[in-house]
Amino acid sequence: MRWPRLSPPIDFRLVAVGLLVLILIAASLHLRHVTHDVGVPDLGPPGSYDPPAAGLARCQALGMKADGDPACEAIWAENRKRFFAPDAAR
Repeated sequence: MRWPRLSPPIDFRLVAVGLLVLILIAASLHLRHVTHDVGVPDLGPPGSYDPPAAGLARCQALGMKADGDPACEAIWAENRKRFFAPDAAR
């Protein structure tokens, strides 16, 4: 018994769905092997240590606990001052 030939639009749909499934499988395999490093942010080259950046990294690591920390509030104020007046800080 011969199977009836599918119409061209159905063939194209089957090919499109097949390609979509292959793309999703490839993306999931790729994302499974990607490392998600959530460590301390890069502070630049070793010779250019920036104390406010280190303090900001510490406050970021504290998360919500940094909201009431006076040291973090001082660092954030200094960072805002440096951001809004970059030439004055240099």
